[in-house]
Amino acid sequence: MAACELRGELKYRDGETKEFVIKAENNLKSILAGVQKMSKDASEVLTELVLQEKGSVGNDKGVDDEEEEESDEEDDEIKTKNGTKASSTEPPAKRTKTVKS
Repeated sequence: MAACELRGELKYRDGETKEFVIKAENNLKSILAGVQKMSKDASEVLTELVLQEKGSVGNDKGVDDEEEEESDEEDDEIKTKNGTKASSTEPPAKRTKTVKS
């Protein structure tokens, strides 16, 4: 059987490219195995990029993450008309209708 190859290309933000080339035989089973290998290879490269980006972002913020989380919790609390606090994730309290005679 004739050999074929699967090709893929990953383009980075800076314009550089990484090429993935997987040789396969000319049958469905071999092509599927090649696609799985290419997927695994691309996942490894992308995982590495994500870890690098998290590392560079994490170093910029430092200890401020805890302070930011606390201020987010304070922002989530909303005072209602009767002075009680309600979380923004909860539905608003039911209003009672007063009937004037």
